[in-house]
Amino acid sequence: MKRFFIALTVLFALALTLFGDDPSNKQKTAEAMIRDFASSYQKKVTKKEKVIFGIEVQGEDGGKWCIRVEPGGKVTIHEGKPKKPTFYFTTDLETLRKIHKGELNALTAAGKARASDPAPLDIKFMEGAPPWAEVQAKVLHLIFHFFVMGSPEIVYFGEEHSRFVHGGNVAIFYYAKGLRTGWYQIKKGMVINKEARDQVNPFPTLVICIRGKGQAKLGEKVMTLKRGMSAYIPAGMSHMFWNEKEEPCEFIIIMFGEGA
Repeated sequence: MKRFFIALTVLFALALTLFGDDPSNKQKTAEAMIRDFASSYQKKVTKKEKVIFGIEVQGEDGGKWCIRVEPGGKVTIHEGKPKKPTFYFTTDLETLRKIHKGELNALTAAGKARASDPAPLDIKFMEGAPPWAEVQAKVLHLIFHFFVMGSPEIVYFGEEHSRFVHGGNVAIFYYAKGLRTGWYQIKKGMVINKEARDQVNPFPTLVICIRGKGQAKLGEKVMTLKRGMSAYIPAGMSHMFWNEKEEPCEFIIIMFGEGA
């Protein structure tokens, strides 16, 4: 009987470790993850940087937080929305956890074919906030450097780290004013920029194929885009890509210049 109780005690302790109150088995709250982002970002803040923005996590166990970044590397967090009109990031708990784990780049979560499209992570503006043109550089800086923790900042790409946008699977590397970089995957039957209104950019694009073969229509020319090949698309040239093969076609894009 004594051995039975000893064995029962051991099993109970093991069960508590696996399923009980062990903190390592609990998922972090939205606030805890936001504090992790802020703690990491505090080590990257420049001496002259100063910005106030908000984060809203929608749904159950969500909330609103105000983040204040001050020169010299001081980053503080307060519960509730910012008191002064500014921009804020809005998302849900599942997306925030993916970003926190490094499974999804925040820029990828915010990716859209058009401004009116929904996205797992979005940028909103409070009434009276400065317009996008005035804060674009700050927003793009924060959406990468605040949400990608550590240094150097590592971003993973591939199908498991992508979203379906523009007709293909997309993972964003880095955006800044005048620069957009990312990875695209086109599987059989996928078409990128199928609609005419999505086919022209006011800035140039460099497409670098790293896997497989795909078809491209650049201007009036239809051609095969294959691994080890790059194509320069000047501003104003229409472009569309699709894949008729079983093997996925993958390429890196670099968009640059005024308006990018």
